Formats: sequence, C-alpha cells, structure tokens
Amino acid sequence: MTNNITDRRVRRTRRALQKALVDLILEKGYDAVTIEEITDRADLGRTTFYLHYKDKEELLMHAIDTICEDFLETHSSLLAQIDSPENAIRQLRYNLDERILYHIFAHARENANLYKVMLRGEGGARATRRFANVIQDETIKRLEKIKGLEIKVPIEIFAVYFSGTIMEMVTWWLEENQPYAIEMMVTYCQQVFIHGALDTVTPGKA
Repeated sequence: MTNNITDRRVRRTRRALQKALVDLILEKGYDAVTIEEITDRADLGRTTFYLHYKDKEELLMHAIDTICEDFLETHSSLLAQIDSPENAIRQLRYNLDERILYHIFAHARENANLYKVMLRGEGGARATRRFANVIQDETIKRLEKIKGLEIKVPIEIFAVYFSGTIMEMVTWWLEENQPYAIEMMVTYCQQVFIHGALDTVTPGKA
C-alpha cells in the first residue's frame, strides 16, 4: 500500500514537471527555460526536481519516452493484429475504424503540446530523433513478424520513409490547429503514402 502511494506521488510529480517544461517551451523556447522556472510553474522545489532528473534535457527525454510507452501499451493489441501478408496489405489499403494511423493522430491530439515540442525540434535533434526512432523501431518490429511479406526496398528505408511522412503530417496538422478531422487525415495519408504521389496527382478535365 505504501509503495502504491509513493508510486502515485512520483508519477504526479513527474507529470507536473513535464507539463511545466512543455508549457514553458511553447511560451519561450527550450533554450530560454530554466530549472527555476520549471519548478515555479510546477509549484515544486528545486530539490524535488533533482530527485527525479539531473537536468531539463533528461526531463524532456523522459516526457517523450512516457507518451511513447503509453501509446505502445494502450494500442499493443491493435499493433499485434498485423500477423499475415494478406492482413497487412488489407489494413494498409482500407480505412478501418481501428487504424494505426487513426490512433497516431488521436494520440497526437490528446498530447498536442508535447507533440508540438517534439516535432518542432525543441530541445535539439536528440528529442526529435528519439520520437522518430520509436516509430522506426516499431515499424521494423511489426513488419519482421509478418511471415512471407515481401518488401521491395530495405526494411530500414521503408521505416525511415514511413516515420518521416507521419511526423511531417502530424506536425503540419497540429501547427495548423487540426484543420481536418482525424478520419480525413487518415484518408489523405493513405492516399499519398500507400497509393503514391503519381496516383494522387492526375490530369484534370479540360
């Protein structure tokens, strides 16, 4: 019981520090944020901060890891559905209710401020790279589990292209204040990524 209370207290403290950091970054930029400002915003002492993190970079990295782990844990069953070439292609081609793309955009909407910080490159290349690596690693992991699936390019190239496309689309969508519904963004991503640019751009009627 005591351990559970302590764990909850630790989670609350870390969430407060993470939120304070993210809010301050969006207000004034990563480089200008100080530890004192973070603790003041979170209504915590500097000693408390250093009990959990050595500096603001470690705090930002932990915030990124936390939301990535949250997404993967929450949607592990959805990700596991891709278990055969036929199933993989079917899920890539059709806009199902439980689409991975849909949940990526939904997760970005629920954690919009942190996503903006990550995708803008605030905190340096390491923060953006951490997020991209998670997407790439998970893409490779899922594809490698599908027996009999043929990929015409090295799997690492596919993963890099996929993660880059998704990150750019989510970044634009958030920065433009989500101008299209998630369902439409999924459809647009599928059209461009899955069907390809040449299929997307066609001659108009004269």
